[in-house]
Amino acid sequence: MTDLNTPLTILGGMTAQTFLDEYWQKKPLLIRAGMIDFEVPLEADELAGMAMEEEVESRIVIENGKTPWETFQGPFDEDTFASLPEKEWTLLVQAVDHWVPEVQTLKEQFQFLPSWRLDDVMISYATEGGSVGPHYDQYDVFLIQVAGKRRWQVLSPDEYSDSSIPNIPLHILDNFPVNSDMDWELESGDILYLPPNFAHNGRAMDSECMTYSVGFRAPSMQDALTGIRDKFCEEINAKDRFAAPETGKRKNSAEIHSDDITYLQAQLMRLIGQPDLLAHWLGETMSESKYPEYLVPLNAKELEDAFQNAIKGQTFIRPGDARICYYLSTNKNNISVFCNGERLDISSELADFVQAITDQIEFDFSGLDLSQNSDLEPLVRFFIRQQGLIELLVSEVSTQEG
Repeated sequence: MTDLNTPLTILGGMTAQTFLDEYWQKKPLLIRAGMIDFEVPLEADELAGMAMEEEVESRIVIENGKTPWETFQGPFDEDTFASLPEKEWTLLVQAVDHWVPEVQTLKEQFQFLPSWRLDDVMISYATEGGSVGPHYDQYDVFLIQVAGKRRWQVLSPDEYSDSSIPNIPLHILDNFPVNSDMDWELESGDILYLPPNFAHNGRAMDSECMTYSVGFRAPSMQDALTGIRDKFCEEINAKDRFAAPETGKRKNSAEIHSDDITYLQAQLMRLIGQPDLLAHWLGETMSESKYPEYLVPLNAKELEDAFQNAIKGQTFIRPGDARICYYLSTNKNNISVFCNGERLDISSELADFVQAITDQIEFDFSGLDLSQNSDLEPLVRFFIRQQGLIELLVSEVSTQEG
């Protein structure tokens, strides 16, 4: 993780500590020239090509189509793009960091925030006037202008009412009064950070407008309660029952007394008061793959072949869709490592090794001494099986160099 007291270019020379103290989840921040010398890895036509692929999540929004805010879901074909109007449409491609290594590298620049909170990088291309309408997100987002210009108008949660335009598939606000203090035009290299629930309306100022959105995961508390309940129920203790003692304060036999509720609260707090179990739910949830249908763990033979190649020195990489995090247990002797939704409990002595896996992208394990810790080999095998580490094939190297 980045030294929080070091000025960061991506924050306009601000330290991460200042950003966390004054802006993170509190108020927007406009960063001029925060992304300098960034070579755009995808041109608009290449982004359109990605949107033609079956496994890539994409959509097109036309503000004034056959219906207001007409929306199409990909994959698309050449006829789709040929039939689009000249102006006022937007192409959005989700999780581009999963497919393009250069975009994954961009995501790595946000390591001053918890990496397990990062979701993905969405890229939008818009023609002049293109917009997806005024809306709000329930998570933090960094909006990076990498080409062209876009005007952003922003409102705090108390400056708009949460009512949307009826009968359209998008949740677009039907009221958006302009706040002149948060009305900005972003040029290439500028970044706009927005906390959750700050409404924003972006509109392309030209037909070269390309914006990268670095979003963060934020499960709802309802999801947390449901998930933690399921985690508690993995091992059922039939003897653990509601058994409130009688205090003699009940006025009638049909009355549920406040003492009963106090007892129930105490018992539920006892269950929730298990930090390791809560961490297991959080780690498994936050490390779940965005597209699990494309991520199948290796079988026994595939795992053995890949592991042998790893210790012989074949290059392995941490792919853009890998989600890895870890938790130090309350006894301090073990850590729980989470990779793409699964957990492995190992010695806390390997915490630095796990951190190195999350900090780097390319690995050579030929010099790794597996005898230094009995948990080391199972850990490497775990990462490979879960595809948190994958073998870099010769064809992939040639493609990257070309």
